[in-house]
Amino acid sequence: MIRRKIILIGFVTILSFNISCLPQAEKKETNYAQFVDPFIGTQNEGHCFPGATAPLGMVQVSPESYTEHYEGYEMDHVTGYQYNDPKIIGFTQTHLNGVGCPSMSDILLMPYCIKNIDPSSRVNFGSTYNKKNEKASPGYYKVYLDDNQVNVELTATEHTAYHRYLFDNQESARLLVDLQYGVSWDINSIASNVLEAFQQFGDDYTLVGYRKGSVWAERDLFYVIKFNKRIVKKQSLIAPGNKDEKAPRYIIEFDMDDSKTLEVQIGVSTVGIKEAKDNLESEINSWDSFDQIRTQTNKKWNDILKKIEIEGDEGKKTAFYTSLYHLYIQPNNIADVGGKYRDSENEVEKASCGKYYSTLSLWDTYRAANPMYTILSPDLVSDMLTSMLDSYNNMTIDPQNPKEANKYLPRWQLWGKETHTMVGNHAVPVFVDAYLKGIKPSQYTDEQAFDAIWSSVTLPHYRNHVELTDSFGYIPYDVQLSSIDDGRETVSRLLENIYDDYCAGLFADKLGKKAESDFLKNRSSYYKNVYDPVSGFMRGKNSKGEFKKDVDVSEVVGEWLEGSDFTEGNAYHYLFHVQHDIPGLLKLMGGNDVFVEKLDSMFYSNSKPEVKTLVWKINGTMGQYWHGNEPCHHVPYLYKYTNQPYKTDKIIKTLVDDYYHNKPDGLMGNDDCGQMSSWYMFSSLGFYPVNPCGGKYILGAPQLKKAVINLPNDKEFRIQAKNLSEENYIVQSITLNGNLLNRNYITHKEVINGGVLSFEMGATPSN
Repeated sequence: MIRRKIILIGFVTILSFNISCLPQAEKKETNYAQFVDPFIGTQNEGHCFPGATAPLGMVQVSPESYTEHYEGYEMDHVTGYQYNDPKIIGFTQTHLNGVGCPSMSDILLMPYCIKNIDPSSRVNFGSTYNKKNEKASPGYYKVYLDDNQVNVELTATEHTAYHRYLFDNQESARLLVDLQYGVSWDINSIASNVLEAFQQFGDDYTLVGYRKGSVWAERDLFYVIKFNKRIVKKQSLIAPGNKDEKAPRYIIEFDMDDSKTLEVQIGVSTVGIKEAKDNLESEINSWDSFDQIRTQTNKKWNDILKKIEIEGDEGKKTAFYTSLYHLYIQPNNIADVGGKYRDSENEVEKASCGKYYSTLSLWDTYRAANPMYTILSPDLVSDMLTSMLDSYNNMTIDPQNPKEANKYLPRWQLWGKETHTMVGNHAVPVFVDAYLKGIKPSQYTDEQAFDAIWSSVTLPHYRNHVELTDSFGYIPYDVQLSSIDDGRETVSRLLENIYDDYCAGLFADKLGKKAESDFLKNRSSYYKNVYDPVSGFMRGKNSKGEFKKDVDVSEVVGEWLEGSDFTEGNAYHYLFHVQHDIPGLLKLMGGNDVFVEKLDSMFYSNSKPEVKTLVWKINGTMGQYWHGNEPCHHVPYLYKYTNQPYKTDKIIKTLVDDYYHNKPDGLMGNDDCGQMSSWYMFSSLGFYPVNPCGGKYILGAPQLKKAVINLPNDKEFRIQAKNLSEENYIVQSITLNGNLLNRNYITHKEVINGGVLSFEMGATPSN
């Protein structure tokens, strides 16, 4: 991630001179983008992409590199690229950042200037390349393809991709356009990636079309592809293996007019070809403007990155600012420049605030990414809330489909389509946290917002087993009241859903709805109903109230197993998943000493979490703690609720130093739309939202000597760690604006009001 240097242009003041007469000191503009390394997280399970994108943009133009299916592939190439792959097979226009399921990688282009390539296989167009010739920075990507003898440069705006190719030999310049390609769980299944398609060459410079992708969520993509050279020949290729593919592949040749450079501009839309064209013409209105667009996008990234200034060496800057970069790749505004988008019902809608933010990985991001947005970008948060309510308002219920029998806020929404991925209704904490911090949606009343939240937590829908919960006080694994009850992940679904109940109860309180608040607060205490005092863990329970016996507490389970207790986790991970009531959990487990002992047994276990029923290598573990997956992210801070808070300080230092590296394999888990990166940022700054709703941040142990958050209200929140060093990493005392803090948290209000948070660091625990 990155760090930026601020050079203050000061003025030497003569003693007798009135300082008020001096011009105001100015800050020299810093290029923060120089500290971002987009290759971090592109190898192994980070699942990041190195290509070009604008902040929160709909387009992410980036290379594709995978060529074959192999055991374990499912956990590698879900974003189409791995840093160590020897070949690039093309460049596509859309990608996701750090997710665990495949999707996107639309419209593959591959330039080359050699005459004979066998088109019977997609991988035959691939080219080797030298890593020294591959470069990436915010809004820009470049690589030289050795076999194809062409230099490729990519940049992007919010709705458009801009390619620039420099051929070694313009006389044999060609371009592969593959409209069928897209990532999936198996590269051999590309033939089923597209459900329907339409395309035509509008003139000798333009290809327009439509494709409906099928992977993870059905998505409608309309596009306009423009070339700055006239097409003189186009060849339609037979599908590999003569399979029935809905979209074609073309080889296109151009009148290069003695030029070695070919430029390609691509506009996209979910609404229509006209809208894709409007997006393109609005954001890129001329040829030979590649460098101008690259500069503009780089500036947009610098405007984001300068929100936080940190002091540290080059490595710290790279780590921090790359994290900030990853945070703002999404959510993605999929509304056109005119504000239209296509919703989950495949209807064209007008976004209430002019933007529609999707790519909502809420099971991950509600924990730290969304709270970070509330500090840095409250206007963005307001638009996100509005988009969520637009989604709810436009949803059509289907009484014949139990998954869609009632309205609900998004769970994991991709390009306006609900994927039903993961558990919980975690739009609720995102919404309520923002609301309690004074951030509201536009165009919607409080009552409309409460209706959406109330429906989401009290009416049944997929993985929201409210009938079972209200009947038993937990979710028994052996009872089915409706077709959506499947006996899977029962403990996780309860714990995550009652956290949402707690948040909804806070909202009800705020609106003076006592009956609803009492009901929700009561249900939020149901974590006590699945705590087994004999085993000392949360545990699955049958309808007779009997806990499961002989459970392997280290085994990671999930929806893929019948009768599973947890969601991508084990008994250790979900024991501590009571984010809204850590004191109550501590008491339930037997008090301070027992609680600390259980935490110790997690972090310093001789065994590690293990998936025994899938090909899934677990990385990023510390004992039974699993930093590579989100349910654990708040657990290092739980010592701060005990009489041994210094244990948090050591664990945070270890995780920051050893679990994040400025290398392609430097993320030991999916970045998950910025959640892994947000944990790093919060922990480096010295505080973290253990309870991500309500506006309190638990004080941790800063890993930076100095940092400044440049707040949207033009105030500054300064953080300093005095005496911080490799030996002095334990917090001795904390002051806020010079006043000693005798509590384990600061509030959101204290942060946004500006001020100075000062940590005194030392080598041993302090009394």
